[in-house]
Amino acid sequence: MDLRLAVGFIFVWINLSSTAPSALGADAGTSGKVRSAPGIEQHHPKDWRFSMPKGEPIKGRAVFEKFECYDCHEVRGESFPYPSSEAGPELSQMGSLHPLEFFTESIINPSAVAGKKDRTPNGKSRMSEDHIEKMSLRELIDLPSYIASRKPPMTANFVKGIGKIVALVPEAQEIVIDHGTIKDFMDAMTMGYKVSSAAVLKGLRSGDRVEFTLDTAQRVITKIDKLQK
Repeated sequence: MDLRLAVGFIFVWINLSSTAPSALGADAGTSGKVRSAPGIEQHHPKDWRFSMPKGEPIKGRAVFEKFECYDCHEVRGESFPYPSSEAGPELSQMGSLHPLEFFTESIINPSAVAGKKDRTPNGKSRMSEDHIEKMSLRELIDLPSYIASRKPPMTANFVKGIGKIVALVPEAQEIVIDHGTIKDFMDAMTMGYKVSSAAVLKGLRSGDRVEFTLDTAQRVITKIDKLQK
């Protein structure tokens, strides 16, 4: 090999060797850990969140029957047997209230989202977890899609409820109310609602006992009257 060519190869090899740690983002003479280049996201995108794939509601209904979910949950408008005395939340009202992932979590880990009245004295959900060992992944995808697709039968345009204010968020025109059963519309629960205008919240504070009027189509509270404690 020509001497000048050989020297050229050696020079290039030395040059690359001396710049390699810098190119890899490692500190020369240290452990050699690779640093991320600025602006590059690792492992998962920023603001990533798990999204449940949409299943088939018709198949989900069959799963509901297979695991006899009707033993604890009424679904208005369906022909399932009536629930036992320890019934959980009625489900036809739920579809428009929560995202699909909420129903999935309710199935996988009932204690994570159960309401106060649906918990045992030790704080756990009264819902059995026997299905977790038996349900296939396909069934777990289809069942919450069935629940999310439910809509309550026709109801009045406006209904009234009574409860206690848990929190107020005037800047977002929102209120959280722990309310009792709203007949033929919704079970007792603690729920966040939008109000039709900020004026609806005027003069109210957390802890107030109130009667409220709810627009059932928009799920917006249009009027709130403070009650005597």
